[in-house]
Amino acid sequence: MPKKILILGGLGYIGSVLFKIIKQEEWEVDIMDNHLYRDIHPLNPYIEADIRNKDQIESIFKNYDVIVNLAAIVGDPACLIDTNLAIEMNCIGARNIAEICKKLKKFIVHISTCSIYGSEPNRIVKEEDEGFPIDFYGQTKYTQERLIREICNDNHCILRLGTAYGLSPRMRYDLVVNTFAARALKFKKITIFGGEQERPFVHIRDISRAIVHVIKYNLRGIYNVRGENLSLLKLGEIVRDITNCEIEINRNIVDKRSYMVDSTKLINTGFEFKYNIDYAVKEIVNSPTALEFHKGIYSNLKLAERVKIAKTIGKRDLLLINGGIAVDDRGTLNFANEFNFYGVKRFYQVQNFNTTTIRAFHGHVNEAKYVYVSKGSAIVAAVKLDDIKSPSKNQKVNRYILSDRNPQILFIPPKHANGFKPLVEDTRILFFSTSSLEESKGDDYRFPADYWGNEIWEVENR
Repeated sequence: MPKKILILGGLGYIGSVLFKIIKQEEWEVDIMDNHLYRDIHPLNPYIEADIRNKDQIESIFKNYDVIVNLAAIVGDPACLIDTNLAIEMNCIGARNIAEICKKLKKFIVHISTCSIYGSEPNRIVKEEDEGFPIDFYGQTKYTQERLIREICNDNHCILRLGTAYGLSPRMRYDLVVNTFAARALKFKKITIFGGEQERPFVHIRDISRAIVHVIKYNLRGIYNVRGENLSLLKLGEIVRDITNCEIEINRNIVDKRSYMVDSTKLINTGFEFKYNIDYAVKEIVNSPTALEFHKGIYSNLKLAERVKIAKTIGKRDLLLINGGIAVDDRGTLNFANEFNFYGVKRFYQVQNFNTTTIRAFHGHVNEAKYVYVSKGSAIVAAVKLDDIKSPSKNQKVNRYILSDRNPQILFIPPKHANGFKPLVEDTRILFFSTSSLEESKGDDYRFPADYWGNEIWEVENR
């Protein structure tokens, strides 16, 4: 009888490849994901649900035979952006998954990490070795394993992955092999911090194949999954030989983890690793995404920062931050001491050619803005969007007069549209945005200047 597989966190780096590989089997497969990183546009269909909502996911799990758990905040930098969220997702969420799998008697393939071994230089670690993670992410994954083992009895398999690499539809360039390849292509140079640290590496396709292998042969217990043990220096040399890049050694070690991993246990079940770093580097340098590796969508850290900013700024209301002007014998000083640059990623200045032009309305779901008139004066309008694509025309429009004679900064939260009209010639307006230009391009909704009426822009005669 064909199996029904549910991939938790299947919109991520590994899940996007795993979904395609499982589709090649005679099994039904679906993705469940909370789509936490909204800047990523899913390429595969999915069920939107959150592992923190126990009742919600129990109703979904009932329909499947095997649960593959990839759901997590992945990587130490991303976890440290919001440790509370990381604990909720990686620990509380894992407990919910384990308890439901036990209740419904579902087999779970739990994806862990070799980071739980911490730093074990000059020795090869095996599954029976006690983990001692030295980073926060590793600690959350260690907790996950303990929960799965204690709650799910023997109806589980845990795969401890080496450092993943290789192309994915949801690409990551914050992984060392991937970033080395991309930097070698773009800059003809890579920098290695330290170099003697040993790491286990595994291609994303072999990870996916290992998961299929576990399901197909009904494996139980814990298995290390690594294709190659390499020092960072040796890794750099492989990349250099393929790309002809230069190698710079920086002796300041940023990441002190050093360990090698034994995968004999998995190999003895009949599994064979098929992909290596040479293969991955060649496919990455030929990828259209390699030259744009710096973009935020390819970094879990930058995506986590975006979530953190959206969570905090998204709770704030429209706010007018008052400033003032100080004058002495040297000149004047305009200030706004109650303003800070939290979440700001860029700024731009706008200057209209005349006072009759209205720039309106720009709406955003995720982006917030701070508006400051550095010269002249302007009408600035902001309206909350009850529907991002077709907002009600009865929404209240908040109208402000900003002027360099009375320094103020207007904060416009996400899910608002804004526009402005200069009142005097040569007015200059500074916008400080919480989104990068790349992020803003997919989060821009426009409405005519008269969408909420023309009276917004009229100046009363006095």
